Amino acid sequence: MTESTEARREWFSPALERLGAAHAAVAVEQTGVYNEFHPIADWNVDVEASTFRQGDITVQMVPMGTLGTDGSWVWAWANPHMHPPGSARLGASLWLRDLGEREDIPELVTPRLELSEFADARMASERLLIACLGALRAKGYGSVTVDTGARFAMVMTDSGIPDAEFDRITLPRMIMQGVQVFPHDHRATVLGYLERHGFQVTDPFGDVIAAGRDGCSLKVALDEHSRVTNVSVDGSQV
Repeated sequence: MTESTEARREWFSPALERLGAAHAAVAVEQTGVYNEFHPIADWNVDVEASTFRQGDITVQMVPMGTLGTDGSWVWAWANPHMHPPGSARLGASLWLRDLGEREDIPELVTPRLELSEFADARMASERLLIACLGALRAKGYGSVTVDTGARFAMVMTDSGIPDAEFDRITLPRMIMQGVQVFPHDHRATVLGYLERHGFQVTDPFGDVIAAGRDGCSLKVALDEHSRVTNVSVDGSQV
């Protein structure tokens, strides 16, 4: 079998896919808010100060890892040359490692991940970052290409970045985008999003998830495989 026809990985471990699914819609929504607040422009990363500047705006960030030109991902906590042990900036990546140990998520405890096994290593790294953003309840994520050609990946923690607010108009789109990014547990994606926005859920495990908050009623229908088939907000089907 030639390299061009070798099967490529599509997914992470079931445990990482479940983690990503639980946070996917919230992370997608927050990413949109961050990108609007901090649009792409000339940039500078100060690793020692844990800051990331784009244009005239500088925000606090924490390093997650580095995606090498060979498609390898090395976690920040596993890269002592860039991040000496004990550095305060390692707190977030170490927290994720601890989460991985508790929840048996192999990707979070493995120092080096071979993302070259995926069809698109950079896309795989973005999905990994989305899961990290959600688990950390961070404000955004990003990666930039450094002099070596590797990509330095980070999540934003700056309190000045707005939090995504509940919007009944965009709610259906956020849920559908979330299940597209992490498609293995639609129910977890829906429930994670509703919990973050303070919905009271009356039937979380039924074929139709019903929920409400502040005069907004929501119903999410799932098929026999627990996949979202439609979203109804205040009686209007989407």
